Amino acid sequence: MLTQATAVAVVRSRTSPVKGARRAPNNEDMDRTQRDAARLATVAAVVSVGAAVVSVARRGKPEPAAPASELVGLIERVAEATSRAASVDDALRACVEQVCRWTGWPVGHVYFADAERMLPSRLWYLSDPARFARFREETERTAMQRGVGLPGRVLESGRAEWIVDVTADANFPRHVCAGLVGLRGGFSFPIPIAGEMFAVIECFSVDAVRPDDRLLEVASHIGSQLGRMLAGMQTEQALRESESRFRSVAESANDAIIAADSQGRIISFNPAAQRMFGFDGDTVAGQPLSFLMPERFRPMHDAGLKRVAERPDSSRIIGKTVEVVGLRADGAEFPIELSLSTWQTGGRRFFGGIIRDIASRKEAEDQARVLETAPDPIVKVDAARRIVLANARTEELFGYLRSELIGRPVEDLFAAHSSRRAADRFHAVGVDAGGDAPEQAVELIGVRKDGSEFPVDVTLSAARGADGIVVTSILRDVTERRRFESQLRHLADHDHLTALFNRRRFEEELAEYAAVRGRRGAVVLLDLDRFKYVNDFHGHTAGDEVVRMIGRALTGVLADTDVVARLGGDEFAVLLKGADRNEATRVADLILNTVRAQELAIGTLAVTTTASIGVVPFNDSGSGVDELLAGADMAMYAAKEAGGDRCHVFDHDDEHVADMQARLAWADRIRRALDEDRFVLYWQPIIELSTGAATHHELLLRMIGDDGEIIPPGAFIDTAERFGLIGEIDRWVVTRAIHLLADDNVEDGHRLEVNLSGKSVGDRELPELIEREIALTGIDPGRLVFEITETAAIANMDLARAFAERLTRLGCRFALDDFGAGFSSFYYLKHLPLDYLKIDGDFIRNLRGSPTDQLVVKSMVDIARGMGMKTIAEFVEDGETAAMLREMGVDYSQGYFHGRPQPVLEVAETL
Repeated sequence: MLTQATAVAVVRSRTSPVKGARRAPNNEDMDRTQRDAARLATVAAVVSVGAAVVSVARRGKPEPAAPASELVGLIERVAEATSRAASVDDALRACVEQVCRWTGWPVGHVYFADAERMLPSRLWYLSDPARFARFREETERTAMQRGVGLPGRVLESGRAEWIVDVTADANFPRHVCAGLVGLRGGFSFPIPIAGEMFAVIECFSVDAVRPDDRLLEVASHIGSQLGRMLAGMQTEQALRESESRFRSVAESANDAIIAADSQGRIISFNPAAQRMFGFDGDTVAGQPLSFLMPERFRPMHDAGLKRVAERPDSSRIIGKTVEVVGLRADGAEFPIELSLSTWQTGGRRFFGGIIRDIASRKEAEDQARVLETAPDPIVKVDAARRIVLANARTEELFGYLRSELIGRPVEDLFAAHSSRRAADRFHAVGVDAGGDAPEQAVELIGVRKDGSEFPVDVTLSAARGADGIVVTSILRDVTERRRFESQLRHLADHDHLTALFNRRRFEEELAEYAAVRGRRGAVVLLDLDRFKYVNDFHGHTAGDEVVRMIGRALTGVLADTDVVARLGGDEFAVLLKGADRNEATRVADLILNTVRAQELAIGTLAVTTTASIGVVPFNDSGSGVDELLAGADMAMYAAKEAGGDRCHVFDHDDEHVADMQARLAWADRIRRALDEDRFVLYWQPIIELSTGAATHHELLLRMIGDDGEIIPPGAFIDTAERFGLIGEIDRWVVTRAIHLLADDNVEDGHRLEVNLSGKSVGDRELPELIEREIALTGIDPGRLVFEITETAAIANMDLARAFAERLTRLGCRFALDDFGAGFSSFYYLKHLPLDYLKIDGDFIRNLRGSPTDQLVVKSMVDIARGMGMKTIAEFVEDGETAAMLREMGVDYSQGYFHGRPQPVLEVAETL
């Protein structure tokens, strides 16, 4: 109890109280976390920016009032530090450190909430670890009951608390130790998650410090926002653990393995379960577990599962094996043996069921056969970590005979620098944990009998048998996966055809270099002259080889410090670091001569080419990346319009102004075409490979010129995007697509695929237009598929995700076009609700003769299937390629083999 004699002031912040123990975040928490956690600095809006003054206690002494921006600085420092955290502990530790460093207080610590008390952690900030070691030891032995000490008071009140002098507070259990190490003042604030207390951060000064309401209020807001971020981290971790628990073993298991959520709805149904019951995964997903039983047993089973969910510890069936009756898809009943388990991860409860068909008792024989025919090595070890069983694949992978493996320590299968970790993991799963540890997956380094090392994924699980606990490990050689991951990382920054940097990486390099004020350099943009004729007369294979040849030539003549990239097609860019105008011109001439000298032999012909080059020198950071590239682009086009095979250096005062006027003229033509409705739609069929039937059509845009000529999109789309007209074009196309469906111009059940630009994805007005037109026409929104190009520049992913989710809720579908072209794909996969992946044509053209393209396409199919999506292959030009795609599991095919683009209205009239 506080008395007047102690002269101790306890100050509570004015934030809302948070009482009780931790609970799991709900879906609303997750959505809010995804919006807010990336930048805790948004709390600055709550701090009332512009407030007159903020009194801050620094190093135990009152200081003059500081501007509100100082507290914003504290918030941003915490936001920046916690955003880099890889775990909950890292985030809390970063928060403690930033608050202590900012206030100048030497000690900070984290307590975790546990029902009616607070438990100390090992998360600290200590400015002088030796000096405060005794206080640390005392704290880590001291749990705080509700209302006791700083953490207990925060747990009781739900608010931030302040103690002027902890050494004079009898209600502060560590007051003696604090006095011995020289700690006096203290304050503490809560970290709530979803309205419940999760943790408390306490900080201590070396002097008695009067309370600071503003600091407490800001600390409370920091704690609230950090709680939201931690909730998201917990949820993501819970989902990853839940998925990995079943995915690693279920796919290769002989038993039916089923996972269900807390309501008993099926969320995982492995291949063995599909074979046993005759249902596919899509049919049973979301169904109750009792769906697999005869109807007469379902009410009893559902009621029992509800009791287990409410009181899992008191259930008599969890962990036991029971015999029940199963129901196959054809209506046949059969006896099954069910082992039901339950676990809780991240505050969410899950059920797992292992089911065996016991119509014939051949379990032992089946297990032995599965062991010997398993595609991966399987090793079992006893409590002493000695191998008691190994299958044939283990012999093949490690080079030992089984007789050499039995009785050997399992550590012998791993490299010396990995064996200790392997031993620890085997203990953690089974031996040390008494067989109750959850299944674990770990990547280690295996070593063969001949001493060669290789990466291996090890999945560990434990079971208690007649001879004690046995740990089973499934080992998988991941050498090829490692190689492929390395290739993906390379492709994310490099052009797949030339191995040069791609556009994204080049723009990053240019932005980083030009950002330093005073640096001198030049951008060189190169475009091959008449390259289209190489493709038209010699084929795309020859065109690709010309591009490779030029890429090799450029790297051969440029300095190692220069940055070379292929921006796309036949366009290359070079960043000349340190070059002035004269040096840039000299290098450009060297490139021109180098390109002229290249020859590609095609039969008896020698194909040569020239280039048009634009150069933009710069000597300051006044110009941005877009401006530099635009200038180089204009200079390059000036060289091309002058006949090509030359270089032009950009100058703001030269004739390039006329070139920009020409672009403005194109923008005017586009505007008039919109006003006069001079756009038309073509479409191209998309074939379902399993049936050979056309089920989709992709809509393709054309413009009607002043003389009635049909202008392809390549002539005007870039200008439309540059001058902000692309949004109107997209709205025109979307409206026409909806009315095509409404006017019965499309066969029943067929879908239309509509391309959207990156600028339209996230347009707040476009979803309203779509909803309004669908309501007016009454069409089925599921027949609309919106394509987002993988290389589209989506400026705001939050707006894009909200855009896509809104239309998905309406019933529309989404496809990711050019999948794999620029490797922003995986970022879009994570953030956007997609139904189809359209594999980029560069992986399809040479599919028959390219093992690399075959591997990439197969991986894309696996990714799509794993995420519940369909795949569409583009640029399919022959039947052999279509047949290969069908064998690989690709769902749909599009290209000249199936049909060329045709005017929509002509085809509609025929239909």
